[in-house]
Amino acid sequence: MDQNNMNFILWRKMMKETFALPIFILSCERSGSTMLRYIMDTHSKIACPGHLYLGSLCEGLNRTLFGTLAQTHGERDEESKRQYALSETRSMVVNIMQRYTTAKGKQIWCEKTPMNLEYLSVLEAHFPDAKYICLYRNCMDVVNSSLNMSKFRFLPEHMPYVHRNPENIIAAMTENWLEKTGRLLEFEAAHPERCYRVKYESVVTQFEETLEPLFEFLGVGWEAGLSERVFSVAHDAGEGDGKATLSSKIRQDSVGRGKEVPRSGIPNKFLPALDDLLSKLGYLTIDAYYSQNNLPVASSKKKCETSKFSEISEIFDVRFMNAVKRNRHLYPTLQGIWKVIVTGVPNGVWTIDLSGQEGVIKSGDSKADFSLSLSAALLIDIMNGKRSSVEAINQGVIEITGVNDNGALTNLGRLLFS
Repeated sequence: MDQNNMNFILWRKMMKETFALPIFILSCERSGSTMLRYIMDTHSKIACPGHLYLGSLCEGLNRTLFGTLAQTHGERDEESKRQYALSETRSMVVNIMQRYTTAKGKQIWCEKTPMNLEYLSVLEAHFPDAKYICLYRNCMDVVNSSLNMSKFRFLPEHMPYVHRNPENIIAAMTENWLEKTGRLLEFEAAHPERCYRVKYESVVTQFEETLEPLFEFLGVGWEAGLSERVFSVAHDAGEGDGKATLSSKIRQDSVGRGKEVPRSGIPNKFLPALDDLLSKLGYLTIDAYYSQNNLPVASSKKKCETSKFSEISEIFDVRFMNAVKRNRHLYPTLQGIWKVIVTGVPNGVWTIDLSGQEGVIKSGDSKADFSLSLSAALLIDIMNGKRSSVEAINQGVIEITGVNDNGALTNLGRLLFS
């Protein structure tokens, strides 16, 4: 046995004795991985930051080390040099992640970059004992979510599929789900002992029943009250779904939204493979899905203007005011006077004055630096967790004036809604 293999065995032994083995969340984009990241990160033993692109990082470091330090070991053959580069890459990444985990007061690190699906062989080579959470979501809900985002920009991961289907974006997003879900299922089948399947729909509708056995698989115990703490504890900033940063609870209203996607937009050539993968995951086939009346239905209950105004007033005067008092110090760079116009109620104008260290909320119209306009019904739905403020902004149902900095808008949402 050469020295490099001995070092590898010693490294694995050290990992098992000092730190729990790493976890990777694998999923197609728009499958709820940011929500799952927050859930993992809420556990007292697991640290789960934003996207780290560890797959591409390992590949790049490996290439650099093989082309430099490995070449200084002239006595090694080519395979030994490759193993040396791999071992050094692994040590560097593990060192960073262990230091991060220790600094967070935790024991296990978890990484969730969706792009890692392109680097599964790289991850396996560098972390042969890692555990994987394989996260799936119904194709049409993923397509619908991707289309809503694509009104404003395409994710880099989507671009190859858009280039293949420039005249049909529904086809592009469907093919994206097909290829990546198929790849993930193949990986799961090849490594059943280290993969755990989770479906987005089960997480949001059966939280504890779904996640308690997952945490057992990961070697950590279930923690009571986890669902209540997911959005009340701080999570490190990083790439991911912006809706999650402004959420206050696990939401179910996105399940079944895929029926908003026109059935006619799905090319017939995709249907056999699509139905096959959906069936393997326990979902309805496409035609059965569209024949079901499973789209969330908004409440038809009407409220009189007086009671609605009272509810809106309570949101600003009590809930928003308490949030500003509690969270203002977290956003010192958030400045200016923000006017919020709520349509559908009498005198529905409030100002949020953040020009000083203390935030002040007042009813009534006045001069402001920025303005937002939305309906009373939408604001109530956002406060009750039925709608996402980020999604509403992306869909254009919240009108915004004077805001050139999306970071400021995001921080305002965090200040008021988190």
